[in-house]
Amino acid sequence: MSDTLDALIYALDVNPDISTEGRVLFLRAQEHPALEHFAGRLVCQQTWKPRASELEAAGHRVEREAHGLFDLVLVLPDPQRDLMVADLARAHDHLAPGGLLMASQHNDAGSKRCEQYLRDVAGKVESLSKHHSRVFWATKDENRPWNADLLERWRQGAAMRRILDGRFWSRPGLFNWDRIDEGSALLAKHLPETIAGNVADLGCGWGFLGDHLLRNCHDIVSLDIYDADADCFECARRNLGLVPTRVKARPHWHDVTAGIKTAQFDAIVMNPPFHEGKHADLLIGMKFIANAAQALRKDGHLWMVANRQLPYESLLGDTFAVVEKVVETGAFKVLHASQPTVKPAFEHRRKKRR
Repeated sequence: MSDTLDALIYALDVNPDISTEGRVLFLRAQEHPALEHFAGRLVCQQTWKPRASELEAAGHRVEREAHGLFDLVLVLPDPQRDLMVADLARAHDHLAPGGLLMASQHNDAGSKRCEQYLRDVAGKVESLSKHHSRVFWATKDENRPWNADLLERWRQGAAMRRILDGRFWSRPGLFNWDRIDEGSALLAKHLPETIAGNVADLGCGWGFLGDHLLRNCHDIVSLDIYDADADCFECARRNLGLVPTRVKARPHWHDVTAGIKTAQFDAIVMNPPFHEGKHADLLIGMKFIANAAQALRKDGHLWMVANRQLPYESLLGDTFAVVEKVVETGAFKVLHASQPTVKPAFEHRRKKRR
């Protein structure tokens, strides 16, 4: 659990009148045992699949996009400025008249700045400090309306928009949201047009690689796109829907590191992440490779790009019969692996029962 979340729960504990009744919405929600206090009246909005799964496992109602008005809206704003203020605007929009917005932000992520933003738009704000974080709250008072012009500017700052001279749609908050990632561009350059059959893009983002596949690989029968961030799919659907092809991409809000169905794809392309937030985590890319190997048919192909220094070749050698380095630059390498050798999990279980 984060200090920011603990601070938010502390603020609720010392202000019990805030949360005694009424509907509650938690934006960018994270699991905490204290959320049981809101049982039956809490909606958790979360677009990041691993956190959504944790909340669902704890028995909470989770929505990718919340609807309706609430008496109390809790929010853990994103540290990035445009997303931070957009989160405050969205929280305001879900507040019922007389409702209260309560936000928590870590000191290292701009807590004082975020509190000032709320004060700028709402006027009167109360706050406290705890766990290296600040919690601040304001009421939606119909007699003292919040600054409507400022709220609208904040909403528009995080809205989906055209990028790259109108070629694609994207939105702030997505990976490389306003430009083509250099690694993905290198991978696209070296993908053969002979890729065919049932294909998947793991960690699809706003859809650049999917767009390339649909425009250049005309023997593709189906394209499944996977991402743990539900915010990418509206952009990806729009981008891929503009490609003149009979193949319609099928989006999956899914954490690839948790595994995907076995032996279903002829080819997989991916630019796997290797960070969890600001922290490097090589296991993410390793899990992408292992799960891609299980998701491929026995004659399937994996095409991937990675930072040049990442040590993926050894695992690829353990999970595929054939591995080649297609190209290497000063920053990236494109790898191609075929004929997966790992056996699907269901085959292992079947053998054990015999």
